[in-house]
Amino acid sequence: MSSNGTGSYDDNIGTFWFGKCEIKFPHWTDNNHNPILNLVDRFTDIWPLVTGGIISYLSLLLITNYIWSPKKERLQSTDKLFVKPLYCGLLLDQSFMLNRRRTDEEYKTTIESNKPSRVPIPDWTENPEYNPNEDWSVLRKESTPMIYMCATMWHETQNEMTQVLKSICRMDEDQCARRNLQLYFGIRDPDYYEFEAHIFFDDAFESHAEGQYEYRVNSYVKMLVDCIDVAATAVHNVITKIKPPTKIPTPYGGKLEWKLPGGNKIIAHLKDKQKIRHKKRWSQVMYMYYFLGHKLMNLKKSKKAKEIIAQNTFILALDGDVDFQPSAVQLLVDRMKKNLNVGAACGRIHPIGAGPMIWYQKFEYAVSHWLQKAAENMIGCVLCSPGCFSLFRGFSLMDDNVMAKYTKLPTEAYQHVQYDQGEDRWLCTLLLQQGYKVEYVAASDALTFAPEGFYEFYNQRRRWSPSTMANIIDLLMDWKNVTEKNDDISLLCVGYQMLLLASSLLTPGTILLMVLGALYTAFPAIQPWTAFVINLVPVVIMVVLCFVSKKEVQLSYAAILSTVYALLMMIVIVGLLKETVEAKWCSVTTFFLVFVASAFVISALLHPQEVWCLSHGLLYFLAIPSMSMLMMIYALGNLDDISWGTRDTGTAAGTPASLPQNRTRLDDIRSWVMGPQTTDKKTSDYQFSFGNLFRCMCCPQSGTETEDTRLRAIIEKLDDMDTRITSFSQRSVTSFKQNDTKEDITPFSRQPGASEGAGEVINNPLLARQEQREKPRDELVCPFWIEDPDVRYGDIEYMTTNEVNFWEKFIEKYLKPLDMSNEVKKKIKQDLRELRNKVCLAFLLMNALFVTIVYTLTEVNKQELGSLSISLKCDNGKEKNEKGYGQGYIEPISFAFTAVFGIMLLVQFVCMLFHRYSTLLHVIASPSAEINFKKKLLGNIFVSDEEDTDKEIKVIEGLKLVREFQSNKQETESDTSSVRSFATDITENESEYGDDSIRI
Repeated sequence: MSSNGTGSYDDNIGTFWFGKCEIKFPHWTDNNHNPILNLVDRFTDIWPLVTGGIISYLSLLLITNYIWSPKKERLQSTDKLFVKPLYCGLLLDQSFMLNRRRTDEEYKTTIESNKPSRVPIPDWTENPEYNPNEDWSVLRKESTPMIYMCATMWHETQNEMTQVLKSICRMDEDQCARRNLQLYFGIRDPDYYEFEAHIFFDDAFESHAEGQYEYRVNSYVKMLVDCIDVAATAVHNVITKIKPPTKIPTPYGGKLEWKLPGGNKIIAHLKDKQKIRHKKRWSQVMYMYYFLGHKLMNLKKSKKAKEIIAQNTFILALDGDVDFQPSAVQLLVDRMKKNLNVGAACGRIHPIGAGPMIWYQKFEYAVSHWLQKAAENMIGCVLCSPGCFSLFRGFSLMDDNVMAKYTKLPTEAYQHVQYDQGEDRWLCTLLLQQGYKVEYVAASDALTFAPEGFYEFYNQRRRWSPSTMANIIDLLMDWKNVTEKNDDISLLCVGYQMLLLASSLLTPGTILLMVLGALYTAFPAIQPWTAFVINLVPVVIMVVLCFVSKKEVQLSYAAILSTVYALLMMIVIVGLLKETVEAKWCSVTTFFLVFVASAFVISALLHPQEVWCLSHGLLYFLAIPSMSMLMMIYALGNLDDISWGTRDTGTAAGTPASLPQNRTRLDDIRSWVMGPQTTDKKTSDYQFSFGNLFRCMCCPQSGTETEDTRLRAIIEKLDDMDTRITSFSQRSVTSFKQNDTKEDITPFSRQPGASEGAGEVINNPLLARQEQREKPRDELVCPFWIEDPDVRYGDIEYMTTNEVNFWEKFIEKYLKPLDMSNEVKKKIKQDLRELRNKVCLAFLLMNALFVTIVYTLTEVNKQELGSLSISLKCDNGKEKNEKGYGQGYIEPISFAFTAVFGIMLLVQFVCMLFHRYSTLLHVIASPSAEINFKKKLLGNIFVSDEEDTDKEIKVIEGLKLVREFQSNKQETESDTSSVRSFATDITENESEYGDDSIRI
């Protein structure tokens, strides 16, 4: 021990007192115990260094204080967060803090500025007939997301139409609140977006011949018109009447344009199949070229500005029955912003409906999203972004060999299957081949109606299964080009897809062997070859029926056989449990059963909002032979059938089967007096009948009234009264002149003094209408359908000459109706049958070979007393039983089943765990989660960030305040939604900002 005047220390420790604080310093000595460095003695010499170090660290915190209040968007990539990709391993925290970018504007690298664009975007050229300011609001910038919501419709029901219209109205309310927040509260919303809703209606007019002029819109369009007010009323919780639609004649048919309460638009494009090509793929081609090729290209912007706009222009592809929330769309946009190379993103689809088929699909959809899509997203790219709810980047669609190739007509038989039977999957294939990524966002939820009947479900999968295989084979055949262009698709991804395709093709054979094992377990007295023949005969009959009988016969046989197989699967369950109890852990079956059950249960627990899907797992297991074997045979056996399969009706366009066909004048009077009637007629997709003598129904569905039905009845009654009074109080709907002038017709309910003397001019409604001789019309000025009172008495507008020219040239080049001769149709049918024969032959031979090999090996193993079995260590030397193998051995059937499905499930389960982690980060990064985290966990730790926290909270609280204001105003204004008046004030005030506010 030694000491001095300042402190004391021994040979190892030196102590220094500063007031009551005792500070110990190390004391270094050499081998002779001579002091080398004494910090206590030299403290007076090193205190400037200590003080300078403290000041330097404080200056580092001051310089990098911006990292505690980030101004960046969510889910940014590493190259946008940090200046350099490398970091210092010794000074890790200092390296990260100093390397962090301050703002997004710093991300201006030479590579990005000089990167050539693969999209042919021209510079703006003067076009005096086009006014871009009509589509450019005061708040929109070049980087503001512009979402075109595009729903395709055909023969949807009222409930389905109302569902998608509700979703659009919710988007309108959300967007209006975000717009008002910025204009009235001055708070910048980082998630601000703009949108337009478009509905593309296939075959929207009554059946008519070419050159016939007197035709109206069909009953499905009229149904859509009636559903608008119902959807708005349901969303805003007050009876809301939207202004009648503006009617616009077009070269492809017509347009109906509504202005929603929030100031946004719904535009229904009515397609006349005599003027433009119909079906879903051509509707997608139609809106892609219209939004990206016409509207975007005619903006008064430079080439660079157009490229930025194209990167932030999105097309939200929807089905006519989808239901979603605005937050689901925002999550998809977040993923698009994170990576500019993402060409498409899809969400989690939830099937809705009633009946056993819906229960089966709930579990099927859950497992496919939990495991399959998550695995595809983590290993490489998702191969299919479903068209019912997917977000596509406009810039990616404009790339070479994507949008242009999507317009290609099929010339080969396989192209009919790949192009038109699964158009959404083919579009994703084109994006992947051009190097873009397709992602799956598990937190983005959407609901869609699924087939409730066995026949409809089989017909839907008849389209999906061959299209899936055709697109996977297309990618695998072009794997060298795909892996070279697409950085996200590696050889591992290609190998995974090859394994997935092989397992799909061999699934029927594997199921056949599994059922064979069930028969052998339940009836051990049956000889193996007898059980094999009993199992094989029904499958052979199904194959033969697919070639010689009608689809109705095939489906009836498949339904009966599915019931029988479900009973056999119960025997499989008993056999599996029996073997598990007897063998315990000394059995491959036990390990596989526990692994599969654990994978599903853990996956469900990691998706807490979807745990209830496990309740349908038993039904899914019982339906495995039907859905994995019979349905595959049915799909490939009907490969020559390229019809849609769902929503098919035998009635003409405009006369849905659910509506009366020939209504007499007495029926009209009764309908007017009695109002809408409800029936107690019950329907079911599971029914058998003997003529009209008797009918047996399983799971009948009665037409129970819902809230939407009651709202629809009230609104229809009010609209019917308004329409009839207006119709008879005016002698004509409108007067057309060649100089495009018109006389506006105001509905009776909006006319001043409508109740005074109105009855004097009403004609007798029982008088028959005088038939007028059909005259030629200019359908771009005064089409006959525009006078139909069922589409309301709205304003009439006309397209600009520039837009008319675009549609005429575009239709002539891409969408002219196909007029195929009988010889061409016959050749297509013959080519498809040849393709079916080739595919079915290869498919049957593969499964026959697989079943023969496994069955032969199993019999040889039994005859040779388990010579082909692999002994397990847990067997402990037990002798093999009389069947040739023991429970402690791996025999051929167990090995084949485990090898095909076990490896795939293990890969998918591991990928699911990683995908769950990425989804958790995405959810935490959302605004509501971020606010809760700062308020509950951080509290007031970072006092300097209190202002930023309050500012971010104001965005969320401001949106709530605006929505409450809109809701309160709606309650006081029952006739017209208050949100519209709120939006009208905004439109009137936009001129105050001037043109400079529009540009960046």
